[in-house]
Amino acid sequence: MNKVAFLAPVVLTLAACGIVPTPAVPVPDAEIPLTAALVSSNSVVYSSQNGLSGATLPSVLQGLTIRGDALYVSKGGSLKKVALYVRADLPSGCTQVATLYTCPASGETAQTIGTVTLTANQPTPFTLQGAALDTAAKKGTGYFGVQVFEGQPLDTESVRLTNMKAQARF
Repeated sequence: MNKVAFLAPVVLTLAACGIVPTPAVPVPDAEIPLTAALVSSNSVVYSSQNGLSGATLPSVLQGLTIRGDALYVSKGGSLKKVALYVRADLPSGCTQVATLYTCPASGETAQTIGTVTLTANQPTPFTLQGAALDTAAKKGTGYFGVQVFEGQPLDTESVRLTNMKAQARF
């Protein structure tokens, strides 16, 4: 009994500090189509697919982390490294081409959630986190985007985010 009484304040303090992790929750796969004409180091290309659709994430969370695999579906392109972004809403003021939104990278810094070094047609583990990811998860909508840091994709290639699991802290 004394042990429980002693541990209760410690557990409550840790929970209040954002140290207690939630159980991992699966996040559906997402795909970001790549078009050589739109993808450059000066732009971020967002998919219009809600990458968080179907994920059940706690509304009272902080420090959300998503782990999974990035797969560069290559058909001969040379893409090597990308930055990943997320937005809670589709961007206004950016250029829409079919199901993609292209935004100047200079205005998207706050949306950055990670970088991934890719190997063509092989899954690469990643960890995504940041304030933009917390905001998207709380809203229940997350539109993923990429900015090319190294290499060049070809038309009809894509970056797939697979095997994703989200974990937050209370």
